[in-house]
Amino acid sequence: MKKIITLSTLLLCSLSLIACSNSEKTNEVKTEASSSVQEVSSQEPSSSQKQTEETQIVGSDDYGYVKIPKSWVHFKEIEGGDDIQYCDGTDVNIVTLNTFKPEQFGISESEYAALETVQISTSIYESKQKSQDFSKVWGSKSTIGGYEAYVVNCIAKNGKYLIIWVFKSDDGKFRYVSLEGVPEVLKNLLPMVEESWTNKKS
Repeated sequence: MKKIITLSTLLLCSLSLIACSNSEKTNEVKTEASSSVQEVSSQEPSSSQKQTEETQIVGSDDYGYVKIPKSWVHFKEIEGGDDIQYCDGTDVNIVTLNTFKPEQFGISESEYAALETVQISTSIYESKQKSQDFSKVWGSKSTIGGYEAYVVNCIAKNGKYLIIWVFKSDDGKFRYVSLEGVPEVLKNLLPMVEESWTNKKS
């Protein structure tokens, strides 16, 4: 199975990541921002209203936890690095969890602590804009697990969606959550993930 994005992609942008703290980069993402995920999450009822199937909690203390359908299964992608990934049994609909670490960007703990979420999301946004895989890329803001997140939204040329949340949790860690798949699946899964993310399993 091959998903659209891996954290190894982000390592290629590590040098530009540190440099993109200027206001011009910040404004670029803010210009793209909107209050909801276009064409997928807008006007969708919450998962608490729509849940009709059994669910499971997946993840780890390092990467956080989300609620997904119980029928989804864990898999390890060859190029997926240390991601935690679950899918619906296909290579189409996938949820991915990870946490950015200082060594991934080649920076110190103090430099990591000084990073802003928008710097990381800008790096991802720019890399997706340059990719030939996507016909449309835009930025937005949302809330996941009670945290404000920068969201990078992509539509692949094959019609598949990729939605990436980047946010900083209250333990000071920068978190990465992504969903990819077809709209009819994501419209139900997206609010479930946004409402359920937590850094500790209850």
